[in-house]
Amino acid sequence: MADVDPDTLLEWLQMGQGDERDMQLIALEQLCMLLLMSDNVDRCFETCPPRTFLPALCKIFLDESAPDNVLEVTARAITYYLDVSAECTRRIVGVDGAIKALCNRLVVVELNNRTSRDLAEQCVKVDATDSSYPSVNTCVHYLKLPEYTSEDIMRERLLAATMEKGFHLN
Repeated sequence: MADVDPDTLLEWLQMGQGDERDMQLIALEQLCMLLLMSDNVDRCFETCPPRTFLPALCKIFLDESAPDNVLEVTARAITYYLDVSAECTRRIVGVDGAIKALCNRLVVVELNNRTSRDLAEQCVKVDATDSSYPSVNTCVHYLKLPEYTSEDIMRERLLAATMEKGFHLN
């Protein structure tokens, strides 16, 4: 993923009609991999700065013709940015209509459709608050902690997460 050109990635993210959707989806998947697999947050944010990429991601949600599969990967990319830095929230809120567009997608979710359901799950993850739980990324061996408002809440969420089946720390 190191050979991904950020300018090309951004250009592809801003496409969105007909066959261009395929390029947009490829760009979204590459961005997700870049964010997820990065072992250096600073370098990742230099390559794909949130101030540039988050507004582009939000604009995809503002496109009413964007299909669920594109929106699901878009929401996943947004949550990866938020996993790395809660400061990214203000970039999302700064895009006029972005929060409303995310919420509107939740209203029309078809729970019997897997892609639509996955989209809803990612949209809910965008709203990371004290009710969120930590998660483990076994690929790169790290624990992702939301920015809790107090140590007591963090302790409570960590204990609750470690009691869940499937949450393993090696």
